Amino acid sequence: MSGNKMLILVAHADDTEFLAGGTVARFAAEGWEIIEVIATNNERGSFELDRDTLIRDSEKEALEAARILGKQDVIFLGYPDGFLGDTPINLLRENFIRLIRQHRPRLVMTFDPWAPFEPHPDHRAVAWAAVEALSFAHMPLFHPEHQKQGLKPHLVAEVYYFAKETSLANQAVDITAFVDKKIEALCAHHSQMKLTIDDLKMALEALGAKPETAQSLDRNNCRGLLTLMVKAWFGEVGKKHGFGFAEEFRTEKAGGPIAAAVMGS
Repeated sequence: MSGNKMLILVAHADDTEFLAGGTVARFAAEGWEIIEVIATNNERGSFELDRDTLIRDSEKEALEAARILGKQDVIFLGYPDGFLGDTPINLLRENFIRLIRQHRPRLVMTFDPWAPFEPHPDHRAVAWAAVEALSFAHMPLFHPEHQKQGLKPHLVAEVYYFAKETSLANQAVDITAFVDKKIEALCAHHSQMKLTIDDLKMALEALGAKPETAQSLDRNNCRGLLTLMVKAWFGEVGKKHGFGFAEEFRTEKAGGPIAAAVMGS
């Protein structure tokens, strides 16, 4: 697979690690060049940090997670966290088309616009802008100004959509050899993992759990809880497919079933 390139389009600094960290680590180990695009500035994901500190820290954490997994570059678009739906979809779509034409990936990984039960507006905004960009990036009359800037149209061969809810998944990736890298990369997101634990504590309290249950969760030492969460969640996914640990995706290839039929004829 050496020489292949993957472009990841996400909303927040930790999205990739949660949903596909093991797969990204595996692809990197197989020689893929991997570039991640983070659409928002992550300015609201904390119960304690001020906006400027959170933006700065989350960028540093994203770069450290990228190093752990083997991503070559991380691009920060800097749109307001939580309000990506206020950004005109054609503006975000143009950003994605430009990046597809600039980096010319074989594979794009992103959120699935048709996945059910997605509550986050930033995830939904990225999903729709990404799928439209994938539909139009190879068509020269969409943003012809790009060609004047040396960016030629480009058709992406394959898309991996995150299977946060797995009913539409059609592809499982064995991440058994990379699950520890996934956990390590998640732990690099210190601010977001503290948020995760704080949020879980609030959920336990809202559900009426004993106070000592919530108090037992140490927000300054997330590795134990993350290891438990990741191995339970992705161990169950792996069990369905005969792997130790796995991540699932809904995948599509260029040309769909017609191209597949021609290729097989």
